[in-house]
Amino acid sequence: MILDDVFGLARKVAPRGTKGGRPSRRSGTERIPAQVTQPLIHPAVAQPLRPARARPLTGRAAIPQDVLCLQPTEALLCPSASVLVTAVLRRVGASRPLPYVVVLTLDQAPDIDDDGCEALVELCYSLRASGMRLYVATGSTTVLDRLQATGAVNRMLAGTAHLRLRTALLAAFEDLPGPAVTTRDVITDLENRLTPLPI
Repeated sequence: MILDDVFGLARKVAPRGTKGGRPSRRSGTERIPAQVTQPLIHPAVAQPLRPARARPLTGRAAIPQDVLCLQPTEALLCPSASVLVTAVLRRVGASRPLPYVVVLTLDQAPDIDDDGCEALVELCYSLRASGMRLYVATGSTTVLDRLQATGAVNRMLAGTAHLRLRTALLAAFEDLPGPAVTTRDVITDLENRLTPLPI
């Protein structure tokens, strides 16, 4: 709780873009493997999803639009893992306006296999190719350890996988354009926006 206050105060004092702050997503510091050289277009969508960057933020009212929080309702095991990417991209494509970031929490999916790990890697780059960013909250050390053991954590963009939902939400909110002011009310609002994702 004290740590949340420190992070919130630090963001108020040093908004994004100031010296010493974390680089924004437009700084080009994200680690992208060399083999990803062109945009990936998933069969679930006819064309890459491009969120409009000219839309101004309007404080807490913009949170439901800018951050899409999804919660798969099944474990990411074959065959459900194979439809994860399609299900997420369809939900993203149905959002108007399109979100800047997608947070996927796996607390209702307590197990994951190799297919599930591959699906998360594919989803990460499918969203990235469309100008969006994925954050994953594993919800358990078992799932996070599995992602690390299969190499999925190293293959996704740096900072994608988090153990706790709150940490993933903080990272997602930090990635939004505009002043990085995070309060308990903002995080609580984000947590309350979780949408079940049947797969």
